[in-house]
Parts: sequence; C-alpha cells; structure tokens
Amino acid sequence: MTIINQTQNHYLKLWKIRLCYCLLYAVLLFVMIPLFFFGIKRPIIKGLFDPNPTSGLNNYICPLQGDKWIVVTTIFYPTSAIYKFLTLTTHWNLIVIGDKKTPKDWLQHLTINSSRLLFVSFEQQNNLGFRILHYLPHGSYARKNLGYLIAIKCGAQIIFESDDDNLIETNDIYLLPKVVQPKHVPWITFHRQRSPFINIYGSFGYPHIWPRGFPIDELRNVTEDGWHSVRQNLHNHTYAYIQQYLADLDPDVDAIVSSLSLSFHFI
Repeated sequence: MTIINQTQNHYLKLWKIRLCYCLLYAVLLFVMIPLFFFGIKRPIIKGLFDPNPTSGLNNYICPLQGDKWIVVTTIFYPTSAIYKFLTLTTHWNLIVIGDKKTPKDWLQHLTINSSRLLFVSFEQQNNLGFRILHYLPHGSYARKNLGYLIAIKCGAQIIFESDDDNLIETNDIYLLPKVVQPKHVPWITFHRQRSPFINIYGSFGYPHIWPRGFPIDELRNVTEDGWHSVRQNLHNHTYAYIQQYLADLDPDVDAIVSSLSLSFHFI
C-alpha cells in the first residue's frame, strides 16, 4: 500500500510540473504573439523587406545620363587609367566610387574638366539613402555595387566594370553584340569528360596557369583532358550578355600562381 501511494504521489508531482510548464508556455505565447505581429516584427521586417526597397534609388537625381557607364572604385588620386576612361573615342560615362581612404580632395587633383565623370565620395554615399549601404563594408570591392545601381538609375544599358589600375590598350572599349553569330565568335570553349571546368587561359597562350577561384582539385582532370578546349562555333545565335577582358602583366590568377611573380602577355 505504501509503494502504491508513493507511486501515485510521484505521478501527481509530474502532472503538476507539466501543468506548470503548460501554463508558462501559454502565458509566453499570449504575450509574444501580439508583440511579434504588432510590436516586434514590423521594425525587423522593415529593415530586411522594405515595402519600398528602391526608395533611395527612386529619389536619386542623376547629374548625368547615358547608356554606357564605366564603374570603378579607388583609394588613390586620379590614375592614368582614369584619364583613359574619360577620353575614350566612344562616349562612356565614368562613375568613381570613393572609400574611406580615398583622398578628400580627389576631384581637385583631376587635371581635366570632364562632363563624363560622376565622383561619389564616401561621405556622399552615406547621404544617398540606399538600403544596400547597410551591407557594404568600407575598404571593400563590394562598394562597386552602389556604382552599378547609380549607373542603372542613370540610363545604363551597358556597364563596364574595371579598376583604377587597368589601362586599356586602345582608345575605345571593344564590345560584341549581345547576341552574336559565328562571324563574331568563331570559336567557343567546352569542357571535356574528366572535368566540368574550363581553364580559358590555356586558349590564350598560357596552359600552365589558371584563373583565381579555379578548383585546385580539378587541375589534374583539366590537364589530362587538354588545356586548350575550344571548338568551332556552329550556333547561329550565341548570347553574350557578360563579356570579360583579359589583363596583361598582372591578370587575376590563383594565389599559387601569383606567388611566382610572373608576367603574362596574352595572345
């Protein structure tokens, strides 16, 4: 009889504890649900999912208009590349996105008066009201995203992304049509059986280097397949919405290749 009573008391205590937990959860739900929907959720959602996410962009007034824009960032005074961009044969507008280390008197050191230039200092960027600024750290290449948005707002149909140390060899930027035919692009690359990746540098005279970001564990497979993986373009239409230049002397190679301090001239 004593054992039965002890067991009954034990289960009774358990049920009391469970009842207390249930009451506690009920109180928390009763308090948190209204706060979540009417008090807490709204400021969080507003920061992440603004019902008018392009408000800063819509309010921005473009000082320049054009369908061709070059976007660069810089922390230096105007370079030779900057002057080249401003004097191209074809009319390209240039957006220079400043950063914290960009000289405050950057514009004063520009020795030509150019109607093609839009310089946006770090301080000016913070007053634009663009929500993307909350996600762009200073001292980062990612600040170019602000330049892309401004270019689009100001009429860009083509955006040429570059750097302040990339000097174009000609007096203009050569572009293919967005939809090309074999006469524009007679050769195209393809991957072979061993690897789904292509090392394009091999098709431009340097089969033993590889681009930044190329998977190291795929190097052997690509090598065995053959570095030079190009074939004749038999497609009537090829979409070339993204086009990339190659940089002589100091291309974007893998860190292992870069540590060798080699100089490259692509053919």
